Amino acid sequence: MNHSIKICLLLLLGIFNCSQAFGQRSTWVEDSLSIYEKTFWIQVKAKEVDEAKETLTYIENQGIEDLDPKIFDFYKRTIDSEEEIPYPQLLASLHSGLGVLEFYRGNINGSKEAFKNAKEFFSKADMTKQVAGMVMNIGIMLEKEGHYDSAVLNYQEALPIFEKYEDTPSLANVKENIGLAYFRQSQLQTALDYFMETESLLNSYLDSLENRWIGFYMNKYMVLNDMNRHEVGLQVLFKALRIAEHNENQLVIAQINMKLADVYDFKGEKEKQYKALMASSAYLKDSKNLSTVASLDYSLLRYHFGAANLDSAIFYAEKSLEFYEPNGYMKEVGNIYGMLGNVEFEKENYREAILYFQRALEKFTDQNTVQYAGYLFNIGYAYNKLGDYRPALESIERSLAIRKELKQLTGIQESYQGLAETYQGMGDYKNAFDNLTLYQTYSDSVFNETKNRQLTELETQYETEKKDQTITALETEKELQNLRSQKQEAQIYMSISGLVVLLGLSGLFFSQAKSRKKYNKELEIKNLEIAKQNAERELLLKEIHHRVKNNLQIISSLLSMQTRSLKDAKMIDAMKESQSRVKTMALIHEKLYQYENLSKINMQEYMQQLSDFLTQTYRSEKQIVINIAAQDINLDMDTAIPLGLITNELLSNSLKYAFEDSDFGEINIIFSEKEPGTYKLQVKDTGKGLDANLDIDNTKSLGLKLVRTLTRQINGQLKIISHPGATFEIDFREQEIAA
Repeated sequence: MNHSIKICLLLLLGIFNCSQAFGQRSTWVEDSLSIYEKTFWIQVKAKEVDEAKETLTYIENQGIEDLDPKIFDFYKRTIDSEEEIPYPQLLASLHSGLGVLEFYRGNINGSKEAFKNAKEFFSKADMTKQVAGMVMNIGIMLEKEGHYDSAVLNYQEALPIFEKYEDTPSLANVKENIGLAYFRQSQLQTALDYFMETESLLNSYLDSLENRWIGFYMNKYMVLNDMNRHEVGLQVLFKALRIAEHNENQLVIAQINMKLADVYDFKGEKEKQYKALMASSAYLKDSKNLSTVASLDYSLLRYHFGAANLDSAIFYAEKSLEFYEPNGYMKEVGNIYGMLGNVEFEKENYREAILYFQRALEKFTDQNTVQYAGYLFNIGYAYNKLGDYRPALESIERSLAIRKELKQLTGIQESYQGLAETYQGMGDYKNAFDNLTLYQTYSDSVFNETKNRQLTELETQYETEKKDQTITALETEKELQNLRSQKQEAQIYMSISGLVVLLGLSGLFFSQAKSRKKYNKELEIKNLEIAKQNAERELLLKEIHHRVKNNLQIISSLLSMQTRSLKDAKMIDAMKESQSRVKTMALIHEKLYQYENLSKINMQEYMQQLSDFLTQTYRSEKQIVINIAAQDINLDMDTAIPLGLITNELLSNSLKYAFEDSDFGEINIIFSEKEPGTYKLQVKDTGKGLDANLDIDNTKSLGLKLVRTLTRQINGQLKIISHPGATFEIDFREQEIAA
């Protein structure tokens, strides 16, 4: 399922604004608005156009800070009396100011209409640069409505005018807006290229702590994040946070906390994610910036969905829709419908989920995006769950085509997995296997991308060290030359006999120094080459473990697919047992290619992961608690694999049989080191116990036969206690690996 769709919070869209700075928040509307309104009309009647324009600018700045309804009333009241204002530049400023305020209030339709009117009046006043500004602002509103191609056309219309006037701030704004439009269309590299141009322009005139940087950094972070350059993106986000905190900008701090919540969500740190959202909520308390409040509601929707609080997720979905839907935020509305589809999918209401995903697709005017492909896949996956394989195949194939065009590796991988499951459901096992193989191939592609980056870094490091060695050698040679010169000066004042002796000694020392230097240089180069070869071997070994894990995963997936078509309960049980044994071995290889140490397995992590897998495999309505008390012990692969298989058999046995007569119980797995190199594994449950006549040497149970055989393989001693509950204890020593 595609759960990674996000609403983009675009902090500063580069609105073209004639105002210069924000006023200080106060009771200004109550105390002063009427005074400034009277002042404006006095200036109009006195034909003081510039002064009247400054008054409008001041009122606009106060309005941006407060968004008080009375400010909007002033603008509408004044515009209704526009026949009394014979100056097109003033009428343009009125409509432009209203457009900015409507934008900050979140009324996209109202903002767009106001900017269109402003453009008309600026044109009448022959104010070309301001006309370009309104064209850009209209583009921003088109972008917010999801009309990205039209938005880019508007931006490109404004671009040459700003270049003509050498208006660097406006050029930076329009470049950033073009980048954002491409970002919305999932053209990430193009978006980043425009952002690099924007950054260069901003650096030419902005101080490093100006608020303007905050919006730019947040927008750049979103692009880097979607390009999976998470660490670089996080550094950019923290730059924005430092500026916001320095300038005590509470609204922006709230918005950045929402972004930090996204980071913690990606890292799986739910507690930190919720804490960041609560911090954002505190900063937005009583805020009239409804757009940002709606973004917070959407973030809370995503959090509660991830935490499986489905009722809370629905609550925040409906709350955010109350703002986004009437204000024309098409993409945001689409994403919320998508999240509601995810909620219904989790509830196993697959038909309702499909309806929501289809409603989400209707909101995207551009079908060639990551989000559109994701919702297509979700529709296909839901049809799969219903056993309706023809529409499932059609939707997933469409998602695959888009993802291939976008070169989205993880999405392509997901689509192939979906196709494999669809073909398996249709009984077409050849196509199922072919698509499952392609799924694993793309999994390798993602892995190889990381590996190649590591090899490049290694090669760079190696070449750098070689250059350093060469520089050091040259410096040493220079020092020797200086030493020889000093000796030659000293020889002038010595006798001929002393000269002969010193020349002989000097030759001897020089020969030894030269030999030693040559030997050391060769040794250091060899050490560098050995280090490089070792690192390459480690990467190769990691890839081998990765491919072994993938091959085992293919086998496990095939077993899982085959299990779904079986009806016989015993056959299903046998297939599940085989799948869990394969998964047990696959986990070992997965851990090995993830660790720096390629020969040891951390048993504490491994047993926890194995327990989680088996709990999902044998999930039931019963409340069974699994407690793991494993010391931080690392074992080599030859011991870890049989020990993992033993744990798998004993834990599976308890989950399946121990609590047949009970609705709850406990299973305890204890792994400890009694003394260096000597270990004890204990698996015990509080269930019904074992048959008192159980003979482990003559048992017919395949699982217990495996436990017995594997215990002997690690030279262990097995002890079984039948009551109360079942207890298995295995004492063993780790075997030394032969040289």
